[in-house]
Amino acid sequence: MLKKAILLLTFFLITICQLQAQNTDISSEWNWFKSLEDRISSSDAEELLENKQEELQSAKDIDRNDIESKVSKELAFIHINKTNNLEKAMSLLIRALDIDEKTENETALIFTYIGFYQLFEQVEDYYYGKEFLEKASNLLRNYDLPPLRLYINQNLGYTYYKTGETGKSIEQHQNILQYAKAERIPKIEAKAYADLAYIYTNENEFDKALNHYKSALVTYRRIQSPILEAECLNAIANIYLMQNKLDRAYENYVIALDILKDIENVEAQLAALYNSVGRYYLKQDNAERALANLKLANPLAQNSQNQELVQETYALLSKAYKALGDYKNALEYSELFKALEDFLQKEKNDRSILKMQSRYSINQKQSLIDQLELNRIQKEFELEEEKRFKNFLIIMVALIAIILLLIFTLFILQRKNNAKLKEANLKVNAQNDELEDLNATKDKFFSIISHDLKGPLNSLTSFSGLLMNHTSSLSTEEIQMLAKDLDKSIKNLFTLLENLLQWSRSQTGNIEFTAEEFDLTEMLNENKKLLANQAENKNISIEVKNTKSINAKAHPNSITTVVRNLLSNSIKFTEENGQIKMGVIEENHRYVVKIADNGVGMPKEVANKIFRIDTKHSTQGTAKEKGTGLGLILCKEFVEKNGGEIWVKSEEGKGTIFSFSIPK
Repeated sequence: MLKKAILLLTFFLITICQLQAQNTDISSEWNWFKSLEDRISSSDAEELLENKQEELQSAKDIDRNDIESKVSKELAFIHINKTNNLEKAMSLLIRALDIDEKTENETALIFTYIGFYQLFEQVEDYYYGKEFLEKASNLLRNYDLPPLRLYINQNLGYTYYKTGETGKSIEQHQNILQYAKAERIPKIEAKAYADLAYIYTNENEFDKALNHYKSALVTYRRIQSPILEAECLNAIANIYLMQNKLDRAYENYVIALDILKDIENVEAQLAALYNSVGRYYLKQDNAERALANLKLANPLAQNSQNQELVQETYALLSKAYKALGDYKNALEYSELFKALEDFLQKEKNDRSILKMQSRYSINQKQSLIDQLELNRIQKEFELEEEKRFKNFLIIMVALIAIILLLIFTLFILQRKNNAKLKEANLKVNAQNDELEDLNATKDKFFSIISHDLKGPLNSLTSFSGLLMNHTSSLSTEEIQMLAKDLDKSIKNLFTLLENLLQWSRSQTGNIEFTAEEFDLTEMLNENKKLLANQAENKNISIEVKNTKSINAKAHPNSITTVVRNLLSNSIKFTEENGQIKMGVIEENHRYVVKIADNGVGMPKEVANKIFRIDTKHSTQGTAKEKGTGLGLILCKEFVEKNGGEIWVKSEEGKGTIFSFSIPK
């Protein structure tokens, strides 16, 4: 299990490292692309081309395809954005595409696709540009680089709108909006709102357009961008104007003009705004006020060099003069409008011709791209087939491995089951032997008990028979003697039955050996007092060596039973005028209770058997007291239930020392 966890962790760490390396590569490429854009916009085209041509030749000389691909792209971007030599840019991008596909360099391929997109956008072939942009977007799914994702989504949104896929365009702009909100980038958020509003306006969904322009307006105000704020207000006012909500349109025009009046270099924005106000007054049939605003717009439009804005101003001025009856000026501005329109149309036609020429040149090279694409698809197909074959082999090997593993597992399980069965048989045999021993022990135990019960009962029968049949012939002294013997027999019988009852309760689990704190010294003294009369009958002295309290933790009732039995046993086997000493000593992790006498002692072979239930050890005391041996068995049982142990040290004729321990 630990090996599996280590392998999984290793795989996880390797995957993370690979992803980090991939993201580092794509980040490096993105930084290169942004830096290139800045250099192209700020540097001279000829100087850039000269430097890059030298780099390209050096890369070819040293056979560095990776450098050749990158420099080819750099030159292509320069031709697209600076020299407008799209045919040359196409050749360079095809070379880069060939290298990137052969080396399977995905990060480089993304920017090659972006280059093709920019190329086809220049000739307004948005459908082909869209294909390359979507390819770049699909490759980017394997990487985590939000700025590049944003760049591609923004261009996709624009391209989808140009190809008439309004739904897809809206979806892209909504994705940009969500990203900007999540990352808290208000400038991008506001632009996304404005772009969506522009689309909704062109789709005549004016309510949606207004809501999005207002959201953009709030954001522009928050980031303090007054020019964009004024443009937004102008757009909102124009929608109100289209809806014939003239008062609301006028309010927004006034606010926008108030914002722009103190800002420099906003001629285009002011001209567009005055044109909008002029249009507003024309709609109200107030040609004089319209003309006043359009006269303000005209020089601003001229200064902005925005020909389309100038053309719009000429058209509105012609309408205003015509409404005032000034047909001369109306005709003059109408002619200016037409002249500018012809000029712009000619420029547009010239650009269209150039774009058509460029598109024709590009399309001639399109077959090369198609061939590369076909090669790529063929290679992917071959790789897929190879992958399928490898997967098939892996599956077959895995199946064989699984089958072998199952066979091995079944073999191991069979061996384990056999071992368990053997162990179970041994256990059953051991249990049978144990049961046989227990049965034998039980039979022996009942034999001991029945034998030991006979003695006191026979004595009682004999003494009671004498008292019943010979009372008249017995003297008072004889009757007293019989009464004493009868009392001894009854006490022996009581002791036997009490020990038997205690042992039986311990065997059936009716005694809960719950540990409690108690004073061992006090327990010894209590048992000394309890058996004082029995000791006095034989003139035996009992001494407790301990004077200080010793707090122990065990089951008090069972421990006092042990002390009482051992002390009673010592009294029984000690001659008259003998001595018994009791005490407690402290060892490492336990207390040891010792009860020592100077009685008759016992042989070693007897000492080894007195705690066993399967043998008979009953011996008469020094005053002919009878015993069963059950008391010592009960002592062993109780001591062990309390987690201790019991032992005896004895020498025949010199006395006995019983000891038992209690864990602290």
